[in-house]
Amino acid sequence: MENQKVTVFRQKNKVGLTVAAIVACLVLSPLLSMGFFLPQVITMVPVVLLALLAYAGPVSAAVCGGILTALSVMLFGVWGGVCALLLMVPTVIVAGVMLDLDRSFWESVAAGGVAMFASMGAVVGLLSLLAGNDIVSALTQLLEEMFSATPALGDTLLSLLMQMGVISAPEGESTIGVIGMDAQTRESLIQSLVLTMDSVLRLELPMQMATGSVTAGLLGQAALRKGMRHRGVHVDYPHLKTWRVPKGWGRILGATLALLYVLAMLVPQSMTTMFYVFNGLFNKVFALQGIAAICYLLDEHGRSRTWQGVVFIAGFFFMGDLAMIVGIFDQATDFSHRRERLGKEENPFDPRRHMDE
Repeated sequence: MENQKVTVFRQKNKVGLTVAAIVACLVLSPLLSMGFFLPQVITMVPVVLLALLAYAGPVSAAVCGGILTALSVMLFGVWGGVCALLLMVPTVIVAGVMLDLDRSFWESVAAGGVAMFASMGAVVGLLSLLAGNDIVSALTQLLEEMFSATPALGDTLLSLLMQMGVISAPEGESTIGVIGMDAQTRESLIQSLVLTMDSVLRLELPMQMATGSVTAGLLGQAALRKGMRHRGVHVDYPHLKTWRVPKGWGRILGATLALLYVLAMLVPQSMTTMFYVFNGLFNKVFALQGIAAICYLLDEHGRSRTWQGVVFIAGFFFMGDLAMIVGIFDQATDFSHRRERLGKEENPFDPRRHMDE
C-alpha cells in the first residue's frame, strides 16, 4: 500500500500534548508580554507554533496563536493583534505548505525565511503608517516622551548608560551626577541618547529582520520536520551534523563581505546598512556551519544527541562568534572531514542541477 500523502494541517491532535501546550501558553503569557520587543522572541514564536503543529497537532498551534494574538490586542490594541497575526500566520502556513508539497528541506527553509522577512517588513510598514513617520523615528520620539513623562526613570537610565559608556557625560560633569543636573545639560544628554539610539536602530533593525528570517525559516522547518518524523511520517530532513555551505560558496560569501566592507568605507551613507545586514547573515550562516561541524565530530566519537543539542543551543544563542570562527575554519580546511565522508553535495538553488535529468 502506498504511503498516504503528508497533510500537516489535517493530522490527528494529541490530546495530552495539546492541553499541556495551551496551559503552558496561558501560564507563560505574562513573561511573553515582556519579550515582545526582543527580536529573538518575535522570530522564535513561529518556530514554537510549528513545533506544536507537528508534535501536538493543529489545535494546539491555533489556540496558542490565538492566545498570543489576544494578548497583543490587550497590550497594544487591535493593530497589535494584526501585527501578531502577520508575524505568525504567513510563516507557519508557508512552512506547512512547502512540506505538504514535498519540497526539499533547504528550499522550504528559503521559502519560510522569505515569508518571515515579508511579514516583518509588513509590520514595520504598518507601524510606520500608523505613526505617521518611519518606525525608527517613532521609537526615538517615544523615548523622548518617556523622559518627559517620568523624569526620575529617565535620570536613572541616563546615569546607567553613562556609566556603561553608551553616552558621554558633558565636560565637567560626573558620570553619576545626573540627578539634580540642570535642565539644559540633561536635555543635551537626552538628545545624545536619542541620536545614538536612532543610529543603532537604523543599522540594527534591517539586520535583525534578515537574521531573524533565517532563524525562523531554518529552525521552523527543522522543528516541523522532526515532529513529523517523530509521528512516523517519512519526510526529507538532513541531520544537523550534515548542514554545510556548498563547496565554493564560502569564497563567494567571503568576497562579497569584503567588497561590501570596502564600499561601506568609501560611501558609508549608502552602503553601511547593506554591509551590516550581510555581515549579520554571514555570521549566522557560518555559526551554523561551525555548530554542525562540532556536532559531526561529537557523533563520530559516539556522543549522544543531548550533547549535540547543548552545542547547538550554546553556539546559536550564546557563543555565535566562536561558532562562526569554527565554521569559517571548517569551510576553508574541512577539518572535520565531513565533505570527504559525506560525498558529493548538491546545491538546491543551482539551476544547473536539473540540466542532466
